[in-house]
Amino acid sequence: MSLGARAFVFVIYVLLGASFVAVPALLIWEFGPEKALTFVTFDSHLFLFFPTLGLVALAAFYLPSCAFVDMYWRHVRLGPMRFLAGLVLLAALALQVAAGLTSNPHRSVWDLKPATLAADTSEPAGCGDAAQPCARIALIDGVSNLRTVSRNRLGVHEFYRSCRAEPLIARNGTEEPRRFCFASTPLSDAPPLSTDAECCQAQQHYQSAIDRLYLDPAEQSVTGRIHRLLLPGKVFFLFLLLAISVLLTVRHSGVKEHYPDKIARIEIGVLVGAAAMIFFPLMSQAYVQSADALFGVQQKGGFRAIVPLMSFLFGAWAMLLLLFSFRQHDHDLELAAKLAGVAASTIAVFKYDILVSIIVRYLGSGADEISVALVFGLAIVAVIVLLSPLAQRTGRGARKDAA
Repeated sequence: MSLGARAFVFVIYVLLGASFVAVPALLIWEFGPEKALTFVTFDSHLFLFFPTLGLVALAAFYLPSCAFVDMYWRHVRLGPMRFLAGLVLLAALALQVAAGLTSNPHRSVWDLKPATLAADTSEPAGCGDAAQPCARIALIDGVSNLRTVSRNRLGVHEFYRSCRAEPLIARNGTEEPRRFCFASTPLSDAPPLSTDAECCQAQQHYQSAIDRLYLDPAEQSVTGRIHRLLLPGKVFFLFLLLAISVLLTVRHSGVKEHYPDKIARIEIGVLVGAAAMIFFPLMSQAYVQSADALFGVQQKGGFRAIVPLMSFLFGAWAMLLLLFSFRQHDHDLELAAKLAGVAASTIAVFKYDILVSIIVRYLGSGADEISVALVFGLAIVAVIVLLSPLAQRTGRGARKDAA
């Protein structure tokens, strides 16, 4: 494997890794550790996944990426031209998708600068009890209260509101249940509860307040601006892993032929990378559950609209990697792995809501300092092990055993 291929991939992956770390670090610098942790857990698919498990995936797929760059440059007919064309195509798709995501008119609380959030208050002033309910709560209080509640229960899907009247279902005169509303009610031991109609109106008012303030460039946070600038890199990273998984399946014989001494390490890296990446759709679904409880299920668009499709694509992506990893071995092992994958997929489908709720509690809006520190610690250990000489010796040992 040429030094040029390894250097090229190293530079690209270092830039991607730096962008993964830059936005959460900037968030902590701008908002302070306490408020930053609230935003990190709420948007864990952005601020927690990429600087931890995203870096693990980069380290895990480093060697397969080097193998494909070297193979296309030296062993594939018209390889350099096809490689550059594919790279440009992925970059163009990433820019297009990122532009579509940033064009969403609805913004997040952390898109507003700290001074703006500190000056914001509930509307009307002095509201918050049964005698004077709020039209909407202070912006920072809404997301903070969601985190407090999430830390004391498994998921927050019970707080979803039906914001459309259903003409085909009669209530039979029963009173509509009243529930706590994050967008309108301060958290207390005995908070006043709201009907669906009252909370839906407050949720719309809450989101509209964010969007209205965001229209003034002077009110926008530095973190939000840098995030939008670096978002194409994150999308490119996801497309890149999808492309690598396809190539690993289609060109497995070429990888085995040209890099027989690296195939064991590539297999190990692929399995570790797949295990890390499977948390991205789960943490994205956890974000959607928290966002629906705070902003309302009626406010679709942007990233929330593509999460179901993305989860399906990640399932197909994982099956491609499973096919590559076990087609190198005997037929019985390959069949057992496929059956295990089908069984795991079936369990995930039937228990998906429970699984997402668990992620909300421990890796989403309900995550505490211990959970966050544990994810960071495990990610650092995994990156060091994957890039250390120990991984190389393990790969060589596995290759000798297979021989």
